Amino acid sequence: MKNVATPKTIDVVEAGVVEYIAPYLKQSSDAELCEASQKLSLLLQRTLDLDLMLTTFCEQASYIVPCESVAYRNDQHGLFFYHGDKHQNLCHYQLQLDGENLGVVECSSERNFTEKELMRLELLLEQLIYPLRNALLYHNAVQMAHQDPLTQLGNRGAYDHAVETEVYRADRHKTPLSMLVVDIDFFKRINDDYGHLVGDQVLKKVAQMLNAQVRKSDLAFRYGGEEFVILMTNTHSDAAHTIAERIRSKIAAAVVNIMEQTIPVTVSIGVSEFQHGESASTLFHRADQALYQAKHDGRNQVKAA
Repeated sequence: MKNVATPKTIDVVEAGVVEYIAPYLKQSSDAELCEASQKLSLLLQRTLDLDLMLTTFCEQASYIVPCESVAYRNDQHGLFFYHGDKHQNLCHYQLQLDGENLGVVECSSERNFTEKELMRLELLLEQLIYPLRNALLYHNAVQMAHQDPLTQLGNRGAYDHAVETEVYRADRHKTPLSMLVVDIDFFKRINDDYGHLVGDQVLKKVAQMLNAQVRKSDLAFRYGGEEFVILMTNTHSDAAHTIAERIRSKIAAAVVNIMEQTIPVTVSIGVSEFQHGESASTLFHRADQALYQAKHDGRNQVKAA
């Protein structure tokens, strides 16, 4: 029969979690628990990287409790980390600090958890809460710094980081990578004829349509002005061209109504596929040149490098 431990909330409101836990651990007869918990506490305080922190916690907690799997989920921030193989006996904890929801930790085991094992896990979770809160704050700050406030897409800084990462990965693993450079046609005319407030709304509408047409594995950015870049991992040029044509036709066919005015909007798109050994800047340059050719040939079309 499946045994699920009663869900609990770990809500730490007192300052100095490490000092609060340490006396209790010293009184315990389990010297291994004391040593492992202190080591874990130090490890968690050494980084603000959520991936590293939560991976470390999941791995270490699975040794200390013990259990077959430890997972962390935070739906608000779209975060999920997992270690081990999930089994039917579960215990899960909602993490809170001063009323703030920090996510959920779930552990699984082949057998029922004992009270001693649950006590160990709760002590470990108390040590996680403060470092986790700090890491989430840092994560949010980084996300905001890499997001274009108007379109909610990644900004130029986010693009610079992502393209270097994806080019390195494609070159190392010999996997395909394609890039789309998308430019709104006659955008200056839109600003001149309708005003910059309408122009901003057009940018938002185009960004929304781009997001609606690209795949979940693709990365979309506002490169600057009216220009956007889409990175398409594991995608050859032919497939990228097909997707680019779908994006172009959907935008051209859309009825863009802003401030009781219907705005005609089209885009031109340049496509390039990563070539072994080339740099991120060269990959962009080739897509940008293809975009230039599309504009030169009449706009509202797709060209491949």
